[in-house]
Amino acid sequence: MTGDAWVWGTSLALSRRVQPPKGEIDMKKLMTMTRQFRDDENGAAMVEYTVLLGIITVAVIATVVLVGTWVSGRWTALNSALTTATA
Repeated sequence: MTGDAWVWGTSLALSRRVQPPKGEIDMKKLMTMTRQFRDDENGAAMVEYTVLLGIITVAVIATVVLVGTWVSGRWTALNSALTTATA
């Protein structure tokens, strides 16, 4: 074959390659997806940040409750002192 005929003949031969069985292709895709999932660390980082956010949220709520109780006690004591002083 010469010229364009050779190119056409070669591309025709390449397009008629024997394909592996479908189960083998699916298994290769599954193995590739498994490796990608194993190597992907985005999900682990998201879980870590979520746990950290939960801990910070609990700490903030506990602080607000404790400070609120302390302020309420001080306010009540001040109110009692002012009431007794004016009476």
